[in-house]
Amino acid sequence: MLHSTTLKFARLLLPLVLLTWSGTAQEEGNRYALIIGNNSYVASPLQNAVNDARAMDKALKDAGFRTTLVENATRELLESNVASFLLKLGPADTAMFFYAGHGVQISGENFLIPVDFEAPESVIAAKFKLFSVAQLFDGLKNRAKRSIVILDACRSNPIAQQNALTAGLAQPQNPPLESYVVFSTGPGQTAADNPNGRNSYFTEALAVEISKPGLTIEEVVNHTRATVSSETSGRQTPWALSSLKATFYFHPTVANAMERAASLSAKWMEDAEKFEQREQWDDALDRVNQIIANKVGGDLQSKAERLRDYLLQRREAQADYDKGDFPAAAKAYEAAFRLDPFAIDAAFEGVNSYLVMEQIEPAVRLLHAIRSQGTTEATQKAMKMLAELKDVDPAAAGEVSAQVPAPPAIEVMFPGAHFGTPDWDAGKRVLAAAPVDPSAALKDLSSKIPPPQSPSDGAAQNAQGNVADNTAAMSELMKNFLHVEVVPSSETRDLTIKRTAAGTLNDNSAMLQIEGGDPQLRVLYQGQIQRLPVALSVQAGKYEIRTVQDGKVVDTQEVEIAPGTPQKITIKR
Repeated sequence: MLHSTTLKFARLLLPLVLLTWSGTAQEEGNRYALIIGNNSYVASPLQNAVNDARAMDKALKDAGFRTTLVENATRELLESNVASFLLKLGPADTAMFFYAGHGVQISGENFLIPVDFEAPESVIAAKFKLFSVAQLFDGLKNRAKRSIVILDACRSNPIAQQNALTAGLAQPQNPPLESYVVFSTGPGQTAADNPNGRNSYFTEALAVEISKPGLTIEEVVNHTRATVSSETSGRQTPWALSSLKATFYFHPTVANAMERAASLSAKWMEDAEKFEQREQWDDALDRVNQIIANKVGGDLQSKAERLRDYLLQRREAQADYDKGDFPAAAKAYEAAFRLDPFAIDAAFEGVNSYLVMEQIEPAVRLLHAIRSQGTTEATQKAMKMLAELKDVDPAAAGEVSAQVPAPPAIEVMFPGAHFGTPDWDAGKRVLAAAPVDPSAALKDLSSKIPPPQSPSDGAAQNAQGNVADNTAAMSELMKNFLHVEVVPSSETRDLTIKRTAAGTLNDNSAMLQIEGGDPQLRVLYQGQIQRLPVALSVQAGKYEIRTVQDGKVVDTQEVEIAPGTPQKITIKR
């Protein structure tokens, strides 16, 4: 019998060993983009905004987006296209909105200016002639999987000046979750339309970066920011705000695609296991079949195929039981239990099916298996059922009086696991998902190893000290024991000193004599471990003499050594 806590822990642990994955990847849907470019303003027309929209239309089409390009949009045209755009979006889709044209802010709220904008009577009236970015954000919320909003609307803006409005855009208010918002320059700043070029500095750089394979959206924006800042001598720096939880690529490479396939499949497996717990067999099978069709290979593929067979038996058993075909149901439940030795509930359902048909012998056989493989709670339930059957069946009576059967071999409990064979792929996934710093473990291991033995007393009298070990490994090991380090005061790591020839000093050389009464103290110098007292040939300059114990500095002395002048230091402990 397996203890219930041990059994539950083992069942939770093994999938983590065989298939560890961390991420929030979900099933991908369509990519939709609405692209607006406004040039033809009555007052203060632009020359590049339509070109920018066309450049983005091409770049996004090449990236797999289904685009809608609108040039010189009036307020009515802008609103109707935004509404149609929002209605297309599904919960697995990616939504992209790009705008090139004039924009303003009113009381911290951002507005896009349609080409038919006319001078209003007041700032309040202006709001009803503009298109609110906040309205766009509200429409995107809870519609798409992710939203990308890019506004090249920070251009120098005479329209704003003429109507007592504020040019440039404000920090966005309440963008949707899972969104990436980009401005062509920082909030409250304006940018030139690049009158000598075909496109704005921002959109020209952005379209180029989007076309590059294997870049995340963060890398695309970072590269664009660097290009624009360079092209404008720092006068314009694109700005971004992100709440994305998952990585997004405009053009995933083969490696990106494989990573995405593995990520999606891992998420589908999580979904399948949740549906299994709820006994939603059709939904669980749908997710498992998606994994198998994805052909991710490895342990995940094998696990999906095994789970598919189990789920088919559970679905068939449930259907047979519901329609009263108890022989078929019992057979299917028992088959499911063989496929998943932890499916104790399937075994009990099989017992019930056999008992409905008054077939006690196969029911007792399953109860015996439950006693062997089940938790403490399941075993107690099985024993209670056997006690009720012992008066009518000798096999049940024998099972009640028998000792608890031995649990099956671990290979039986975890079919498909390769015990004793390292799963390198799973190891890589573990480290990718949760990088491990081995330094603490190595330090603990090193602390269990005795310190190196002291050199002989005779050898210790040498002017340079006797070298205990000249290997880098020994130097690393000594860092975990009581020792002295000689380091330059301007550095934070161990000093690497070029040793001069024995007994000679160059014009910038000096002799450092280190003494101390503690027999445990050793000096770590130039990768060598030496015993006190020791004379070191060093370059003139400022140094720290650090006493280190268990990897921590417990005492520090500073010393400045003049060229050609011997210097003596006594260690305090």
